[in-house]
Amino acid sequence: MKPELIDQHIVAMTAASTNLLRQMQDEGLDYSLDVRPADTATMHVSVRDLTPDIEDRIRRCLLGTGMQIAVREA
Repeated sequence: MKPELIDQHIVAMTAASTNLLRQMQDEGLDYSLDVRPADTATMHVSVRDLTPDIEDRIRRCLLGTGMQIAVREA
């Protein structure tokens, strides 16, 4: 993939994922998103105070993005 397309993909997937997680953020979810240029197929989500329930909700929210979801405690 061309470098400029990789950058556009990262921006688009980050924006889409942020929009999908907006309700959880409004409920107090403290998280960050990261798509790495070397692995643009995975959305890395770092969450403060991660619980199994929150991880499940995040995975369900991001299910339709077509990306792998890696969730970890921040």
